[in-house]
Amino acid sequence: MRVLTKTDIEKLRDELLDPFGGKACLTPIGYDIRIGKKMWLLNSGEEINLKRGDSIDIPPRERFAIESLEKVKMKENMAALIATRISLLWKGLTSLGTKIDPKFQDNLTLIFSNDSDIPLTLEYGQKICNVIFFEFENPTKDIELRKRPTFVTPPLPKPIEEPVTIEQIQKKYGLAIASIMRYFRPRIREHDRKIRGLEKFKTSVVSLLIASVSTLIISIIIWFITHPA
Repeated sequence: MRVLTKTDIEKLRDELLDPFGGKACLTPIGYDIRIGKKMWLLNSGEEINLKRGDSIDIPPRERFAIESLEKVKMKENMAALIATRISLLWKGLTSLGTKIDPKFQDNLTLIFSNDSDIPLTLEYGQKICNVIFFEFENPTKDIELRKRPTFVTPPLPKPIEEPVTIEQIQKKYGLAIASIMRYFRPRIREHDRKIRGLEKFKTSVVSLLIASVSTLIISIIIWFITHPA
């Protein structure tokens, strides 16, 4: 097995990549894949269509997927590994590294995450990751033609309903019910706040008791070990 150099990739060019991005995308032992026409924000389920000149700000802690600009056309005696570009790693971009199987013939769907605390701006056609190609002499027999899996966008969460106002209650149920709700609503909220506070206090006390008992048991065991009968 051997790694394809930039010279090898340039010779294969249109046989391997469509469209081929030229020397600007070549690295000593790889090729920089670019952002294509589709992107999916996985946390929100939003699908975004991109064209030349478009850019998007990826929110902090957002997982997202991109469709590669290039279609990769693998031969039966070839495979590849995908690596994140160092310049984007410094900015907080993490890639779920993956591989490309022999005979794969399609655009890539690649998963990333913005692990930084600030938005990350990405552009259509921007170099996003690096592909390292391998060539081997004895390909596995009966390799099936591989295509990328169908990407299903997660469903959008149901919108949060606005809380019912006192005015709406009065209009629907009358002044008497609205007056009762106006009196009890703040007290219900205060009650909920106190309950949550008690739950936190209970959790803290239980954790403290567990830690104290564990410390006592360990101390007794150490005493018996250091003071044999």
